[in-house]
Amino acid sequence: MQRRLWLSIVAIAAGLSLLVAAGFAGAAKSASGVAGKAGKTGGTLNVNLSATDFDFLDPALSYTSWTWQFTYLTNLKLLNYPDKPRPEGSQLVAEASALPTVSADGKTYTFTIKPGFKFNTGEVVTAQSFADAIDRTLNPKMQSPGAQDVFLGAVVGYADMVGGKSTHLAGVTVKGAALTIKLATVDPAFLSKISLPFFAAIPKGLPINDKGERTPAMAGPYYIKSYEVGRQAVFEKNPNYKGGRVANLDRIVVTINTDLDQSFLQVKSGQSDYDAGGLPPAQVASLAPLLGKQFFVDTQLEVDYVALNTSAGRFFSDVNARKAANNAVDRPAMLRARGAFAGKRTDQQLPPGIAGFRDEKIYPIAGANVEKAKSFWNKGGKITIYTGNKGAALIQAQVLQFNFKQIGVDTDIKQFTSAVLYAKAGTKGEAYDAALVGWGSDYPDASDFLDVLLNGQNIHDTNNNNLAYFNVPEVNTALNKAAVLGGDARAKAYGNVDVMIAAKYAPWVAYDNRNERSFISTRMDPACFVFQPIYAKMDLAAACLK
Repeated sequence: MQRRLWLSIVAIAAGLSLLVAAGFAGAAKSASGVAGKAGKTGGTLNVNLSATDFDFLDPALSYTSWTWQFTYLTNLKLLNYPDKPRPEGSQLVAEASALPTVSADGKTYTFTIKPGFKFNTGEVVTAQSFADAIDRTLNPKMQSPGAQDVFLGAVVGYADMVGGKSTHLAGVTVKGAALTIKLATVDPAFLSKISLPFFAAIPKGLPINDKGERTPAMAGPYYIKSYEVGRQAVFEKNPNYKGGRVANLDRIVVTINTDLDQSFLQVKSGQSDYDAGGLPPAQVASLAPLLGKQFFVDTQLEVDYVALNTSAGRFFSDVNARKAANNAVDRPAMLRARGAFAGKRTDQQLPPGIAGFRDEKIYPIAGANVEKAKSFWNKGGKITIYTGNKGAALIQAQVLQFNFKQIGVDTDIKQFTSAVLYAKAGTKGEAYDAALVGWGSDYPDASDFLDVLLNGQNIHDTNNNNLAYFNVPEVNTALNKAAVLGGDARAKAYGNVDVMIAAKYAPWVAYDNRNERSFISTRMDPACFVFQPIYAKMDLAAACLK
């Protein structure tokens, strides 16, 4: 999803060094702390958020990975992912609701809200708190990314709701403590979708505001004490929270839009405890001796790729040109641009860790195969590449420029800020041939990669996620069939489509699956470090001081 704007903000905020040992850029050894240790409670954690700000702290609008790290502190959801590493941290458990009952036909879910949950204001959480959150998110005046049909499009009344014909989703009813949601079609991934942050409990009367409420009352372990855009946010324990989630710290103070290099030195000296914005890539190799102590490396459900615009009239409308690109691109060089412990090379759309993924050797991942690329394409030409305008994105664009030159294709590189890059590339008809982008999972299911990014039936005039504008009936049909399956059949079907897309149609040049690299101060207890696999960040609720 576009909440992970991988080529912007943080990872590219500093100049990068290519003089990093190749071994550091390969598959990293996980070095997470001991999960579940209670640790010392209390105290204030000082966090920097370098080179960026929160997009929104309003649950209906928040859609960046770094913000979801903090809304995980404040949100109360029907079901949630526990404060544990994988595999436990990837499995939904009851939170505000008991596990739902499901009708025999798989289309009706009934959640029973547990008593005792309250917002930081003292307001009681009810089934209506969740019905209101759903209606607010789907209200077209809210302009929420949670209103995409891929999320709750299967719920009865969805089209009327997002079309502005209704202010309440017809398939959602409240009776006492029971929240019932009726689907028009079976959706095996529904529980993952209703557990997205967009649908966390909200207080009565929270305004419809497409600019976002800055400090809405929240019912999770923490609440937003204050938020000054561009400067600082303070999160404190919710005094009314009686749920089972851990909340070791009294307070988390976030200094916003700090300098990445200076912040690194501050964490090193203990002036700050952690930078939620990331690390200067050129400095990461120096942290190797601190693995498991102050430095942690964990795999994400993520893929970085070059989207090849398959629209009619564009260079990559020819499948042979796309296969040539997949053989011409130097994947190790693309990965090295990110610094040490960056991730693992790939040539497929699904990342390892997603059910259905199987590793097929389709294109070269040890380096470019120029001769094979030329066997697919020897007609020359010129292409336009959209990319970010700083750091790693610039280096990777140069790698692509060189790789395409090797097969006789000239390139015109156009650089944008991340927000502009995704907005332009997401507009149907935009005049580009390739875009350097990335995607991290909203929820751990193959549909969140293949359906969202490559089902041609999801292409719209604007705000597209299918940046290859890939629309092949064979693939659309296969994806639609896989979407209604469950269990092993679902995994197998999506795995087959993943391989078919890469081998037969090649709409992307997938090149890596990213690691999350975390560096903490000596004030923090490494035994309390927990990498939350769904949010792909350090779990701040589980963090503790020595």
